[in-house]
Amino acid sequence: MSHAEEQKKNRYTEVDIARGIGIFFVVLGHAIKQTGVSAVWIRILTYIIYSFHMPLFFCLSGFVSAKILQMNRQERKRFAFSRARRLLVPYFTVGLIYIPVKLALSGSAIKPFEVKDIWKLLIGQNPDVSLWFLYILFLIELISALLVNTYNFRSIWYGSFFLSVAIYWANLDIRTPKYLFFFLMGIWVRLKFEDSRKAGYEDAMDGQDLLAFLALVTDIAAIIFLYRTTITVTMMLTSLCGIYLVLWISSRLVYNIDGEKKEPGRFTRILLLLGLFSMDIYILHEPVMTVVRLVLWDRLGLQYILCTAVIFFSALCLPIPISKWIIRKIKLLRILLLGEAH
Repeated sequence: MSHAEEQKKNRYTEVDIARGIGIFFVVLGHAIKQTGVSAVWIRILTYIIYSFHMPLFFCLSGFVSAKILQMNRQERKRFAFSRARRLLVPYFTVGLIYIPVKLALSGSAIKPFEVKDIWKLLIGQNPDVSLWFLYILFLIELISALLVNTYNFRSIWYGSFFLSVAIYWANLDIRTPKYLFFFLMGIWVRLKFEDSRKAGYEDAMDGQDLLAFLALVTDIAAIIFLYRTTITVTMMLTSLCGIYLVLWISSRLVYNIDGEKKEPGRFTRILLLLGLFSMDIYILHEPVMTVVRLVLWDRLGLQYILCTAVIFFSALCLPIPISKWIIRKIKLLRILLLGEAH
């Protein structure tokens, strides 16, 4: 079996779909906040999206990084360098490109940027504020590569849970320990998926419809409680329920009731496309949003709903052809903007 065939065999389509769902909500969450307009329904929708979408991406990142557990010292070094290239090169490239743009637009920006803030790039505060995820994910993967192995995985994972709960409870903006738990949970989910395949079951979420319903009910109740009380530790529960529901929905889109893979419909193919280009969309969506907002909201004064819809669909869709036909065609751009060497 060739390397490409082996990769295809070991690929989990449902995880690509989950990434597509995740990036959909990331872009939607950023789009509805672009204009600074505040209303009850906007706050509720924001609460729903932000209750799970970033923990989901850390979990999915852990899912595809489960090989860390089996790595030797040299492999861990190579992994750390490859993740630095993949995550930090785009982080700094886009940040540096974005600085003059952000300075020029500080008067109309939701979060103004000043020259004295440039050094903060080094501590994860990017002028393209959405890119904090790349910086924190690198730190988490570096910590995992240095510390986590098969023997201590569960102990570190359990410890990270209590640390994450404490940070949520105190409402502290300390992201690395806050999201480490979800990254390690992704590794655990991958192990469970692999166990399911070894047992002869392709669909690891088969027979969990009742559990998914209970998770949905719990999630709705927790989001309502969070909205009314703003007790942030509740987000641990909404994150866990949201992650589970996204994985369950993704599996239902891939497998039929008999646990066999089904032919993907149009909706599934769209989510797969979004998932496969999720990094590209994540890198490019903020600049697209900025341009569209400046034209439609700041200049033309378009009505909020229509303006937000155009911002959302532009930021979700335009990065795909831009990346496919320009960035991925030019090696230097592929390295600098996507962190891809090949």
